[in-house]
Amino acid sequence: MAEAEAAQLKEEGNRHFQLQDYKAATKSYSQALKLTKDKALLATLYRNRAACGLKMESYAQAASDASRALDINSADIKALYRRCQALEHLGKLDQAFKDVQRCATLEPKNQNFQETLRRLNASIQEQLRVQFSTDSRVQTMFEILLNENSEADKREKAANNLIVLGREEAGAERIFQSNGVALLLQLMDTKRPELLLAAVRTLSGMCSGHRARATAILHAVRIDRICSLMAMENEEMSLAVCNLLQAIIDSLSGEDKREHRGKEEALVLGYQEGPEADH
Repeated sequence: MAEAEAAQLKEEGNRHFQLQDYKAATKSYSQALKLTKDKALLATLYRNRAACGLKMESYAQAASDASRALDINSADIKALYRRCQALEHLGKLDQAFKDVQRCATLEPKNQNFQETLRRLNASIQEQLRVQFSTDSRVQTMFEILLNENSEADKREKAANNLIVLGREEAGAERIFQSNGVALLLQLMDTKRPELLLAAVRTLSGMCSGHRARATAILHAVRIDRICSLMAMENEEMSLAVCNLLQAIIDSLSGEDKREHRGKEEALVLGYQEGPEADH
């Protein structure tokens, strides 16, 4: 009785999907999953619910459902490709590439798989190029700023460039991953107003919209130091430190509604061909 009802709910979900009512389709598939133990049906239901997740842009759920379908049948090529699509949207390009690479191995003549393979490969190469380029820029900025013999104009330019890098996701993440917070604290320890200001503004950019970085920066800088800097008579410095504290508070409280810019969303691409519910 339960198996028959599960099969009926699956068909109901398919009808909702065809009518583009993906929320209702998800509900039907979810109800069916609770009623069946048939592995073939379970795989189809998870695969179909993954298709709904892609349509509703619930990419983490789509990836999870596709993985559960693959746990039942590791050669389920539709589930594999849907997980690839979800992972691509989540910015997990390496994992997405592995999935579509397997799809292309299973069906080498499938042009959609081949095109996705080429696109992801190009995206990964570009991501690496940007990363290495940014690494070099970050290193150069710190070398100039921490060198007491650097010319004043070069130091000023490096300080401004560092602030700009801190506001970009690639730059902020590379600064963070390259022990940049400790180096910024070194700039603050120089007591030189222009370097202190550059460090504070760079930290503000790194905190904005990224809870994990904001937490780490607050722990490293310490609230007592922030309060001490806020009490300085230099109005420009006090304002910059206030902005840093506000960026930390907004990120930790979720008040900063800008798109989360963490490494998990390193590069998000659109997929070309939407999924269809399976029968």
